Amino acid sequence: MSEKRFKRPSVANGDGLVLYCNQYSYYCLKVLQALNEKGIRFSKYEIDVTNDEHFSEWFLELNPRAELPVLQNGLLIVPGSNRILEYLEENYPKNKSLRMPPQTNKLIVGFRQTVESLPIGVITIGSFLHSQHVGSPKFPFVLPVRQAVLAREESLAHRLRTYASDYPAFAEVLLKKADFHERKRTIVASEHYFCKLLDALDEFLGGVEQYLGTLDLQRHWLCGTDAFTIADIGLGTLLHRLYVLGLEDRFWGGQKRPLVGRYFTKVCQRESFQNVLPSKVSILRTVWINTPPVYKAGLAAVSSVLLSSTLLKR
Repeated sequence: MSEKRFKRPSVANGDGLVLYCNQYSYYCLKVLQALNEKGIRFSKYEIDVTNDEHFSEWFLELNPRAELPVLQNGLLIVPGSNRILEYLEENYPKNKSLRMPPQTNKLIVGFRQTVESLPIGVITIGSFLHSQHVGSPKFPFVLPVRQAVLAREESLAHRLRTYASDYPAFAEVLLKKADFHERKRTIVASEHYFCKLLDALDEFLGGVEQYLGTLDLQRHWLCGTDAFTIADIGLGTLLHRLYVLGLEDRFWGGQKRPLVGRYFTKVCQRESFQNVLPSKVSILRTVWINTPPVYKAGLAAVSSVLLSSTLLKR
C-alpha cells in the first residue's frame, strides 16, 4: 500500500490548463519543453511517484492507466506525451508551431519514429542493473537513488495487485499492468538484451551523426531550417536521458560523434530546455529523500558543491 493517502487536488477542479507530471519523467520533459516553446500558460501539478500517487484513486479516475503525463483542460483529459503534443498543435494554432515542415526529409521522420519507439524505461532501469556498461551517472541518478528505484521496481507488481484489490473499478487495468511488469522485469534483467539495445542506439546515433554532417549546426536544427520542432524536442530529450544515465561517453564522448555532442550542447543551451530542468535544490531534495541515513552525512558535506555547480543551470 502507498505510504500516503492522496486526495484529489483543488487544481483538478478548475477550468485552466493543468499538466500532471513528474519532473524526472522522460515523457513529461518533452511536454514541458513544448509548452515552454509555445508560450502556453498552464499550471503544473507534480505527482509524487515515490509514494505511488499515480496509483491513488483520484489519479486513476483521471487516467485509469496510471501513466504520466496527463493534460487537463476543464473536463477534457488528454493522456500521453504524443497525444498531448498533438493536442497543443491543433488547439493552440496562434502559438508557435512545433510541427515539422511538410517537406521534411523522410530520414528525419524516421529519426522521430525511432526515438518514439525506444523503450526508455528498459534503458533506464537496465543502466541501473548493468552498471558495468555505464560511465558516471549524473544527478539525480546517483547510487542511492538508483538503489531506491530498483527496490520500488522489485515490489511494483505486488503493489499493483494490492491497489487492484483496494480499487475494484480499476482492477482490470492494474492487474494487466502487474502482469506486464513481471514480464518486463525478466527482459530488463537480461544483460544480453540491454547490450543489444545499446548497440541499436549506437547504430541510430551513427545515422544521426552522418546526417548532422549535412547541416550548418550553427544556424540549423534537425529539419534543416532555423525552426525548432518536435523532432528536436524528441532527440534532445533522448540525448539528455543518455547523458544523465552516464552513457554519453559511449555514444558521443571523446570525439566519437562530435556533431551529436555539438547538437546536444545546442539543445541544452536553449532557454525552453533550461526552464524545464529540475532545479538544483529539487535534485538535492530527491537524492536526500532516497538516501539511507548512513549515507546522509556524506551527502550533506557535498550538497554545497551541487548547489554551486553549473551542471544543470536553472
